[in-house]
Amino acid sequence: MEKNSPEKPTILCMYSGGIDSTGVIHELMTNEKYVDHPLIVHHIHIWNRENRAKAEAAAVNAVLSYYQKNVERKFLVTESTFSTMGFAALRSNRFPFDMDVCAFFSGNICAARKDIGFVAMGRTKTDVDSGGDNFAMRMKRAQAIFKSVLSLEERKLPEYIFPVVDFTKKEIWDFLPEDVRKNTWWCRRPIYEEGKRPKPCGKCITCKDVKDFANASV
Repeated sequence: MEKNSPEKPTILCMYSGGIDSTGVIHELMTNEKYVDHPLIVHHIHIWNRENRAKAEAAAVNAVLSYYQKNVERKFLVTESTFSTMGFAALRSNRFPFDMDVCAFFSGNICAARKDIGFVAMGRTKTDVDSGGDNFAMRMKRAQAIFKSVLSLEERKLPEYIFPVVDFTKKEIWDFLPEDVRKNTWWCRRPIYEEGKRPKPCGKCITCKDVKDFANASV
């Protein structure tokens, strides 16, 4: 069958530029299980008090540029913006989880594109093993949001897929090409200096999760 045949359902990949979703991108670009499916890669510029939108956008641009230049697989890149900066006036200590935002946006994209049959997300073995009941409940809620958005659609619901769920974060890091690896972003509180590439804070939960392999390699 010819690659990207319209007979196969389109895969929508929600891409943040982080290690997990970059692993998903790599699988979708190189794994024979996925390469015959048309592919849409969507990035959400999430603006909140963590202020990581610029760092993530730079990672997304660099990584996708690599695959556009080095892999024959064709894909469509789209983007949107979600901001909770206005929450400051409410003195809110919380803002929506990324996976809830992704579920809402992916549901709406699927409503607009009837050819989408799968939504690819960056869930990993590390998430499953360490996240416990809280992570499972958050995943269940996100999928409920996704289904709710599509509740008025007269069609079979697209399926969530997790191409790197059998890999730990370190295993994903190890199989990524070096030029991809060095451009991923993981820190939740980036440090910005004018004229320089953003730096990881080294203190947030994700920096601590990857300190034994990622920080030493970049």
